Amino acid sequence: MNTVKKFFVILLSAAALLVCVNASAQSTEWRAGVGYASTSFNGDDCSTYLQEHNLGGVYFGLGKELYFSTMAGLTFEPGVYFYYLSGKSGMNDPKFIKMTYLNIPLNIKYNFDASSEMMIGLYTGPALNIGTGGNVYSKDKFITNTDISDAMHKFATMNIQWGFGATAAFSEAVQLRIGYALGLTRLVREHEVHNNTFTVGVAFMF
Repeated sequence: MNTVKKFFVILLSAAALLVCVNASAQSTEWRAGVGYASTSFNGDDCSTYLQEHNLGGVYFGLGKELYFSTMAGLTFEPGVYFYYLSGKSGMNDPKFIKMTYLNIPLNIKYNFDASSEMMIGLYTGPALNIGTGGNVYSKDKFITNTDISDAMHKFATMNIQWGFGATAAFSEAVQLRIGYALGLTRLVREHEVHNNTFTVGVAFMF
């Protein structure tokens, strides 16, 4: 199944889930989040250069948590976040990499009270990355295979990851988040290259 087909499957599933949530939602909660992100590259066609150079950067955006009225502790947590990741290597002739994209997670989360002031949450779900852009030497292109002189290839317009992680909310005002997302589809159109992303951050609930 190609990326577009997977996107529509996830979109339809999310739409069905939203209908169910809205029918039984008891309350909703917004949050503004910001944090650190790091992504690594792998795959059969991934260059040695990419495998050896993780990118670091920031993310920020908005999320919403919808609480089910019939299932205590279970919530649906969609969001929209902007990612900026970059890196370089080499002292004399540095090579630059950059990625910027919108990340749309569709998480199912289970929350439980750890104390009177702290709530723990565990989540998992798909995430769609849209408008992924980056460069190694040339805008919107990555080098693949094991030779750094290999021809450069454009990013896929969309790629899909599967995320999981944990949250800790304090006094229903501040939430700490940590997560990891595994690349499911190709990051580069013609080649088997994927990216996995680690995040840690904070969200302010309102």
